[in-house]
Formats: sequence, structure tokens, C-alpha cells
Amino acid sequence: MQEASSLLSDFFISASSRGYIALLAVLVAGDPSRSSAQTAEQLHQQSMASVAANHPQAAISQLEAGSRRFPNDLRLQFDLGFAYLKAGRLEQAMQPLQNATFDPTLASEAHFLLGADSFERGDYAKALQYTNGLDQSPHEQQVLYIIEESSRRTGRLDEAKAAFHRLITQYPDSAWTHYLLGNAYEQQQRPEDAIAEYKLALEKDPAIPSAKFAIGYLYWRQQDTEQAKNWLNKEASTGCHSLANFYLGEIARGERQLSVAERSYRRALECDPSNAQAHLRLGVVLAAANRYPEALSQLQQAAKLQPDDSTAHYHLASVYSHLGRNQEAQAEYRKVREIHAAKDTGTDVTRELH
Repeated sequence: MQEASSLLSDFFISASSRGYIALLAVLVAGDPSRSSAQTAEQLHQQSMASVAANHPQAAISQLEAGSRRFPNDLRLQFDLGFAYLKAGRLEQAMQPLQNATFDPTLASEAHFLLGADSFERGDYAKALQYTNGLDQSPHEQQVLYIIEESSRRTGRLDEAKAAFHRLITQYPDSAWTHYLLGNAYEQQQRPEDAIAEYKLALEKDPAIPSAKFAIGYLYWRQQDTEQAKNWLNKEASTGCHSLANFYLGEIARGERQLSVAERSYRRALECDPSNAQAHLRLGVVLAAANRYPEALSQLQQAAKLQPDDSTAHYHLASVYSHLGRNQEAQAEYRKVREIHAAKDTGTDVTRELH
């Protein structure tokens, strides 16, 4: 698969805090007079209530303004980083979370979220750096999972084996152990066993991130589109998950439901604007509807994000041709030939998205 398991949820909030924040969400929603925080404490409470109510963008707006009013309040920096994470804006989350590490009361949680953020973005060396020393923290299971996967993906096999051994020894029936076993079975091309482990992970912890996506993706790989849609929709409905929406778009496009595919690709890009494949597929869908100027913008972004992807250049050439911009079309066709000459793959790019 697979998007690195999204660890960016509210693990760090205690059960009592969840209840308090949920109550705040009700109070803020029901009392418009409370919509403008006057103090840093009020801003903290209101922004976290917005996050709890699944409105991270509202929290971001509150906190960006609040950070200008209270530039030295590191708790607001932490809140802003967390809200960015909940909105899927991973790159933007890094700086405020790094700022929050200078507060000793926030440092451990900030380092955990920085590690999870880095893991999500595929920066496994940074993930290991930020989670160093957190394997005895309240997030021990998640940290061991990050360490095992990050170590394995960076060739540190002894460290990966040690973390795996600790996880299955200390937490043999935990959600994270089952999730890790699901990953292992998936790597071994044993999809049925992987699905079973991911489902066990969800039984242990229904909120474990990305397990529903993993199941949906595997069903998609098996061409069981009904089961895939069911599980991908479950993941997409719980937060901003770019790949869940992307594969829902792929299913809809395969079923020739192009308006549904367009909506899914756009949601994928709202969650992750750097998703080059979502830009590409959206461009293809728009071109199929003869919406060439819109298609051009998406395909240009896809080619910018993945300049060596010949498919993006091929479809750019086609759109330029439809727009009568023949010189630019020929330049894109030359780019396609150059890419394939360099790779010498013999791939017929014209068949890749049809």
C-alpha cells in the first residue's frame, strides 16, 4: 500500500479531557457570544473544542490569529500544530510543534506528534529522532510501532527487530501489534491474513488510525469494489484522509461516475495538496468532460510535483492540443519521449489511464 499509518489523532488527550472538550464544543456551538476568545486560555479552550467537533480549519483560523496576539504562548503553538495535523497540513504543523518543545510541560507530547508527523510524511530518520527516548512514555505502543517501521524502512534491521520483539512481548494482543502484523502480512502478499489482523486491530481500538483504509485498499487490490468502498468511506468519514478519498475516486472513475470521482479527488487534495496522483487523475477527469482550462491547471501541478512522470506530460500534451497550443503540446510530447528514452521501459503511456 500504503500511506504510512496516520498516528495523528488525539491519543494524547485523556478520557476526562475528551469529555471536557466535548462539553466545550457544545457550549461554543450553542453560544455565539463566546465565539471571540479574549484570553489565551479562552482561545485554547475554544480551539480545542473546534478540533473535538471535527472543525480543525476553524481552530486553525482562531489559533493563527491568536498566535499573533500571544506570540510567546507555547501552549497555543502546540494547539496550532495539533490543529494543522488534524487538518492534514503536515508540513505546516512542524514549526509550531517545534516551538512547543521549549515548554517542558509540552515537550514530550510535542516530540511524539513531531515523530508521528515525520513518519506520516515518510521522513523515517526524523521520526526516529523525535521519538528517541519516548518508548517508556504513555504512547509506548505507538512509539514502538513507529520505531519498528521507521527502522525497517531505513535498513536498521536490528533496531526494527528489537522494537517488534518488545511490542509483541509486552503487548501481544494490542491494537498496534495486530496492526503491525497486518502490515507484515501485506508485505508478504497475504491479503486475507492482513485484512484479518487489521480487523482485529479495530476490534481492540476502533479509533486506530488508517486501519479502515488498509482494509479498503486491500479489497481494492482484490477488485472487490463494494467492500473497498465500504471501508474507504469509513476511513474518509472519520477525518481528512487523502488516500482514502483518492481510491474512492479511482473506484468511481472505473465505474464511469466521473462527477463522483471529481469530488473524491478534490477531497483528497484538500487533505494533501501534494498528492500528485490526485492532481493527475482529477486533470484526466476534467479533460474527459472537456473542461480543458481546469484540467490544464491540475495536470501542470501533477507534472510539477512529479516531473519524471511521463503520464502527466502525455495528458498535458493532449490538453494543450485541445486548447490549440500546439507548440506547448509538442514540447510535452518530446518530454514524454525523453523520459522513456532515459528509462527505456517500453511502457505505452497512452494506455496507463484509459
